[in-house]
Amino acid sequence: MRRSVRDGVLCAGAGLVVGAVIWNVTTAAYGDPPEAPEPTAVACPRDGVRVTPGPVDAALGLRAMNLVLENCGTRTYRVKGYPGLRLLDRDQQTVTGISVIHGSGGIATVTGFDEPPKTVTLAPGETASAGLVWRNTTTGFDGAAYVPYLTVEAKPGGFPGLVAPDGGLDLGTTGKLGVGPWRTTTADDGGTR
Repeated sequence: MRRSVRDGVLCAGAGLVVGAVIWNVTTAAYGDPPEAPEPTAVACPRDGVRVTPGPVDAALGLRAMNLVLENCGTRTYRVKGYPGLRLLDRDQQTVTGISVIHGSGGIATVTGFDEPPKTVTLAPGETASAGLVWRNTTTGFDGAAYVPYLTVEAKPGGFPGLVAPDGGLDLGTTGKLGVGPWRTTTADDGGTR
C-alpha cells in the first residue's frame, strides 16, 4: 500500500474512533439525568432524642423560633426545664456577650415563655418544643451579634446536638436571648400546650 493511501486509512480509522467517543460523550451529557439519591435518615443520637430548629419568624425587629425535641429512641424520655444553649459563631467558637435568659426576659410578651416548667414525658416518636425570642435591634456602630449555630442540651448532662437555624440568629446589639421551657407539642395545631 502506498503511503498516502495508508495515511488516509489511518486518518479515517482515527476519525471513526473519535466520532464514537464524541457520540458516547454526547449521549451521556444529554441523556436522561441520573436519579437523585434517596435522602439518608440521620441516626438517632445516643441519648435517644434529636433537636431541630423550626423556622425563624421575624416581625418588626422581634424574632421567634421553636426548637423541636423529638424522641427518636425506643424508650420513654422525660425532660423538665429549659434547653441548655451554647451560642456559636461561624467557626463554631463560643459567642460571648450574650445573656441567655430563662423566660422572655422583658424582650416581648410571649404566651408560655414565663410559665414555670413542667415535666414533659415523650413516648417514642413524640415531640416537644421550646421557644426562643430575641430582638435584632442595633444601636450604635458596635458589632451586632450573629449566631449561625447553637448546641442544645435537652436537659442538663444530655448529649449536646448542633443546630443550624435557617438564616441564623441575628441578635443585633441587644445582648439577650430568651428561651422558654420545654412544652408538649400538640399534633392537631402544630403549636404547644
